[in-house]
Formats: sequence, structure tokens, C-alpha cells
Amino acid sequence: MVIFNILRDLGYAVDTDLESYYTYIDEWTDWWKGYFSKFHKYQATDDQGNFITLYRKKLKMAKKVCEDWANLLLNDKTLINVNDNNTQSYLTGDEEEQQGGVLGRSKFWKMGNRLIEREFASGTACFYLDLVRPNVLNGELRADDVKIRYIRDARMIVPLSWENGEITEVALASEQAHKGKRYLYLQLFLIHPKGYLVENYFYEVNNESYKRVDNLNGIVDNYLLPCKPFVVISPNIENNLEDVPMGISIYANAIDQLKGCDLAYDNLYNDILLGKKRVFMNQAMFAMKQASSDPDDKRLKPDIPTTIEKTLYVITGTKTPSDEQFMQEYNPQLRVDENKENIQLNLNILSSKVGFGQHRYQFDAQAMATATEVRTSNKDLTESVWKQRITIQDALTELVHSILILAKEKCGLPVNPDVKISIQFDDTMFSDEETERMRFLQEISAGVRQKWEYRVKYLGEEEEEAREMTGELEGMEPQGLQFPLDQQVNEDDLDA
Repeated sequence: MVIFNILRDLGYAVDTDLESYYTYIDEWTDWWKGYFSKFHKYQATDDQGNFITLYRKKLKMAKKVCEDWANLLLNDKTLINVNDNNTQSYLTGDEEEQQGGVLGRSKFWKMGNRLIEREFASGTACFYLDLVRPNVLNGELRADDVKIRYIRDARMIVPLSWENGEITEVALASEQAHKGKRYLYLQLFLIHPKGYLVENYFYEVNNESYKRVDNLNGIVDNYLLPCKPFVVISPNIENNLEDVPMGISIYANAIDQLKGCDLAYDNLYNDILLGKKRVFMNQAMFAMKQASSDPDDKRLKPDIPTTIEKTLYVITGTKTPSDEQFMQEYNPQLRVDENKENIQLNLNILSSKVGFGQHRYQFDAQAMATATEVRTSNKDLTESVWKQRITIQDALTELVHSILILAKEKCGLPVNPDVKISIQFDDTMFSDEETERMRFLQEISAGVRQKWEYRVKYLGEEEEEAREMTGELEGMEPQGLQFPLDQQVNEDDLDA
């Protein structure tokens, strides 16, 4: 890989075990894309004994698995909150929508979700912080703002130093275009007594050859930052392949199950393709036409004009047939149920191996289960989500803390880097709104809650409006709620 050769030229030793590890990442990336040539491309012989190249049909479950993990861990319902209004406004714009601030300008919810998907595919990804319009004034680096950048391809991340599996120094590569030309942008993040030294390099790359060029767009060659400006993130599972600081793909130990899914689907496809209806007919049933355009050619052949008819009808010869031999139908068994069971079995094993439990992917999905049923029947998924959230929470907390340090010290903005940072994840997959509403009504009936609270929570009204609608003005004694007969709460419908 060209990045390793560039690092050697810059005087950095490259760990041989680490370099060889990227062959795993190449394979995981191919599975995420849906085509691994060593498996999906194969050869067979035709009826003449010649080798022909064939390609297996694909379910592309590796990408589906990673998409689902990203949606479970980081989406637009994930909230990042701090206990300081100015700081909250700078980070997210507000506490609820969180589409503004640094996160909004960095398209964090969209790009962060994509980064988590690639992290689970290739084992490693990276957030890093970039200064907006940095410049040196009186020997001091200043900037207008901070922006989050994303390295989704693990092959563009090369650890330089690590301790106990934590990457402390790193090289990050990305592609930049300038005036119609493409360049490799290489950044080194190196520990310095005052924080981190950032070194920037640009290269023209042509296959494995490369040539260093001047920095583009006026980017400063190197500068110091007062905090760690990058967060390398990996799935929260132990790497059982190599002793390196890079992470492992969520399906690294489920490659055989991915193959099983594609083999099962390929078999279903081929059974349908080869199981077309056939009608065996005597040649006497067809109109005849000249075999070629040569006027001297007196041969005749059956006139079967369309492709569909050619695959439907099979000519059995010219021998005078009996009545039964004029036409016979052949309807092959498609084995739909057997193929369906085969695919479902492979999906169940795959789902279990990637942490979803056995029933994540079902052909016959029934009505949505309650939250209790989800937790009971899919305990593995619940536990896996909590486990993976540990890594996400640590990464986001570290990232936000570094953003606030840079904003204060390099941009001169009125933020507080020492605020308490809390990450609120999306738990809608574990909640059942109907059951929660019924529980809320029961608590109103018992006098634990008031009616106006229900209207605020479920009807979206402001407190004052809700109090007016229910007649529960502030200062009044709360009263229990009397239910009409058709709205009585059945305790059997509530969660245990």
C-alpha cells in the first residue's frame, strides 16, 4: 500500500504484522461491497467441455448487517447534551433537534451514521478535528471555527504509536481534488509536550508511484494543538486474528455464514431459472421456414420467433408421433419451501454470529412485539447494543471535549470545555408506545400523575395549554382521572 511507502520515506518504521493486517481489511471491504472474487467468481464446464466463468448471486448481507448496527448506535435521535447553554448552542444549536452548531455544520448525524457503518464493516474508523481557516497571527495559530472530519476507510488509517491497544499517534490519509487533479492528503498526528503536532503532506499518486507537492489551498505545513484531535473507533469486540491496535469487522468471524447465505440464495435463483416450464412437441407441430438466406439452401427449420417460445418449446424430432407424443408438458419442482428454509437457517446463524440474536432477519415477520417480548426473545441483541454503546459513548465524549478545547483556545469562543457531557441514545427499538400510554393512564387513575402531563407528553401541548384543556390550573388540587367504560385500563395488557 502506497501509504506505507510514504511513511517509510518520512522516516517512520512500519510494523510488519500491522501492514499484513490490511489484507483482512481488503477482504472485509469486498464483502461489504457485496463481491468477493475468490468466492463469487467460479468456473464450470459447458456441454462441449469448455471452461466458462460464472458468478454467484448475492444477498449482500454484510452491508445490511453494518447498516443495521449503525442505525442502532448513532442516528438523528441520538442526543449530545451539556449542562451549559452557550456551550450547547455552539455544539448542536439546541437540545432537541440538534441540527445546528458544530455538529450541524459538520453534517454529523448523516456522516457519523455512515462512519459507524464502515467501522463495523472494516473494523476501524476515525473522527478527527479540523480548524476552519487557520492562520498564524503573532506566532499563534488562530482559526474561525472547528469542523469534524471523517475517515471511513480503515485502509486510510495507519497507527504510528499505541499503548494497551489505544492508538496514541496516527497517520490519516484522504483524497483531495484541486483544479481537476487528485491528490493524496496525508496528516500525521504526533504527541508533543504541548499537546499534538499536526503535519500535513500532499502527494500526486499514480498506482504505486508518488511525488510530493506543495501544500494545497494555503494549508499550514504543521501546527500545534492543545488536545488530542482524533478519535479512532472500533467495534467493542476483541480482535482474535492479530495482536494489532486495529479493530475487527463485526462479521470477521462470520465469513462462512455470509458464504452460506449467498450459496442458499444462488441455489434458489438457479432452481427458478432452471425450473421453467417445458413443452415437448413434435416438429410436425411447427411451421417451417428456410434455414438460411442462401437461395440455394433447401434446408428447412421450425419457425420459433421469440426467445420465450424457444425456451418454452422443445422439439422432439420428426418421427411420426402417436397422439400422446404430439405434446407433453414438463413442470419441474422449484423447491421453493426447501430453499426458503435453507436461506432462513443461514440468516439465523449469521444474525447470531454478528450479535443480533437468531431472529433479526425473518421472511415472515408478524406484528411488532411489545418491548417486554423484544427483551425476552432477543436478549442477545439487547446485550450487544448496550455493549457497543460503551465504545460509542466514550468516543463521542472524547470528541466533544476536544471540540470545546479547540473552540476556546484556538477560536476564542465562549464555551466551557469542563462541562458535563451526556450521550442519550435512541431507545425506541426497546419501547412500546401503546403499553407506555396505558401505564401512564393507570398512574393518572392512581393519582400519581395528572391529566395535563399526558397531553404534554403524547399530544405535544405546552404545559399551560394542557392545564387549560384539562381544567387543572396551577395551584389546584390534583384529582384522579375517571375513565369512561370503554377506556378502562386492563392491567393484563401492561408490561410485567
